[in-house]
Amino acid sequence: MQPTIDQALPLLGLDMKVVLLGLSTAALSAAGLFLQKMNGLRAGNLLVSGWLVMAIVCFAPTFFITNKVFSMGGRMSVYVPVTAATYVLSMLAARFYFAEAVSWPKWFGCALIVAGVSAIVRG
Repeated sequence: MQPTIDQALPLLGLDMKVVLLGLSTAALSAAGLFLQKMNGLRAGNLLVSGWLVMAIVCFAPTFFITNKVFSMGGRMSVYVPVTAATYVLSMLAARFYFAEAVSWPKWFGCALIVAGVSAIVRG
């Protein structure tokens, strides 16, 4: 039997568990978006491809993680803003993997997101 979140992370408070689950949701969402982009670039059939299947595999757990966060009493005001890290991770992938041009105002926006998420985590 696999341990639950509460058993696996007994020393962490509820808000820290919510933050970690929010960051995992952000990472999975960014990975799913990355795979959808790969699907658009490399697939012959945009509706049926291995890239799309892998994207769905990344997106599906985010539904269950979100349900777990709220069922364990996690605060929406902490969880949802932390998932904004998706934007930062996606922009990093766009810049460094897909070599997309990213302007300074976009980098500044990412810095604001990181600052906001940090403020929420500490608050």
